[in-house]
Amino acid sequence: RVGLLAAAGLTLLPEAIIWSGRARFYSQLQFFALLATWAAFVAITDTTADRPTQRRGLWAFALFFLLALFSQEETLLLYPPILLAMFIWRGWRWMLQPQVLAIHATLFVGMTGRYLMEIVGQPGYFETIQSARPYVGLVFDVVGAWRTYAPLLIAPARLPWTILGLTALVVALVVLLTRDRHVTRLSRFHQATLFFGLQLLSVLVMIFVLVGTSWREARYLYFVQPFWLLLGAAGAIWVVERLLSRTRDRRLATGALILAVLVSMWPGAQQVLAQQVEGYDRVLEYVAAQRGSLDKVLSPQPPACALLLGPCDGYAIQRGYEEFVVPKDGVLVDRWSGAPLINTTAQLHALIAGGTPVWLVTDSFRLATRYDADYLRTVIEQFDVAHAAQGVLALKADGLRTTTPPVERVAFDPPRPFGPLLLTGYERSEAATGDATAGDTLAVTLLWTSAAAVPTQYNTSLRLVDANGVTVAQQDGPPAREIIPTTLIFDQPVPDFKQLSWSADLPIGEYQLVLVVYDVATVTPVTEPQVIGQIVLRE
Repeated sequence: RVGLLAAAGLTLLPEAIIWSGRARFYSQLQFFALLATWAAFVAITDTTADRPTQRRGLWAFALFFLLALFSQEETLLLYPPILLAMFIWRGWRWMLQPQVLAIHATLFVGMTGRYLMEIVGQPGYFETIQSARPYVGLVFDVVGAWRTYAPLLIAPARLPWTILGLTALVVALVVLLTRDRHVTRLSRFHQATLFFGLQLLSVLVMIFVLVGTSWREARYLYFVQPFWLLLGAAGAIWVVERLLSRTRDRRLATGALILAVLVSMWPGAQQVLAQQVEGYDRVLEYVAAQRGSLDKVLSPQPPACALLLGPCDGYAIQRGYEEFVVPKDGVLVDRWSGAPLINTTAQLHALIAGGTPVWLVTDSFRLATRYDADYLRTVIEQFDVAHAAQGVLALKADGLRTTTPPVERVAFDPPRPFGPLLLTGYERSEAATGDATAGDTLAVTLLWTSAAAVPTQYNTSLRLVDANGVTVAQQDGPPAREIIPTTLIFDQPVPDFKQLSWSADLPIGEYQLVLVVYDVATVTPVTEPQVIGQIVLRE
């Protein structure tokens, strides 16, 4: 009944829906880690089993552990708590038995093989990651780790599982300390609770104090989430058995609990199922159909590009690429596809100016987070959106566009707030003074960051307003030409290009630059119109 209830929870667990279908072997990791822990529990805690049965259990543990290890290296986090469980349940003399030592020798050979696979199979990969984004270290940033992982444990739909799991652990510990005195005398129910609780809590402690801060993501706790569900289910079944004595009533109550789990977790599962998944395959298929024989294709995802198009012409990225490149013929190339690294604005300019169309296939999130301001500005200035699908863009540049250097830069300190958006300043490409003639224009580049999470898409409206409050020129549109949605504007300045034109008979005098930001869906301004500058038209 405990397993059935936990399985119901795992079925609708959002992380299971997200990660079980990925190509990174997370599903295999979770499956083999659960089997390895179960086999270890059976082999370690069953003191009545004969030697052949015990040997089979230990070798099953070793097999599943190695399968999990070669799925993902984070399986290593399970090894210390399983060693500790062996000592608690059986003592050090049992651990020194030949069959047990043979198991550990096999595991060490497997761990060595896994390490050599990293070192020899991917030269420089492990060392680069350790220097750029260390796997482990004495971090002790419990507060930061709690912010990342707390929602997995105490979100409203999850809190009952955590409370019931703690209940099961407390009950088992109370029975151990007040009655049975030794863990092997406990019932199998309480032994399983303590065993799986030891694995979960030990992994949590190691993740909180040893795992590098750059590896703090929900997916790295995914492989032990079945333990959390099993503990919660154990607590629920313990409560049922305290309240109901008849077997039939207990079964009915378990069925009701399963139904309650499905109902309570369905909204979270439904939300995940409705989320957009990056559509690299669809966008790359579009590029394959549209590209010319001489066109260049760049991407921050060159393996996906290579799979559908053949090798990309460039690995276009500036941040977080170090472990994915190796030197070849004096340049850095993507270690999987061989695409040369394009990580400077000068390289990007040279490609665009090369006389052949250039495609950039990227998703909006990477575009917003993996590039410096100059590189990002070049992308937004030089590329147009040719196609978009499921958060992925096919951007195309047909030759280098000439841009006019700004003649004035204005910085706001502190930045001007427009709801969650912050205007840090703007640039003007013309002084906009002198005789106004037909076709005169004023080019303004607004620079946006955000003060908090931006919940929706906003448009900006730049207006030229006369002394009577009449708008004589106006341009509305999204920042970044909608290449980056406002929901993905963070602390990196994002340009917003505006161009105002006025009629030839516009009277001379002083005019104000007025800025409005409004919700695209409701056309509701987030603040009152704000004056950000002025121009003077003279004869």
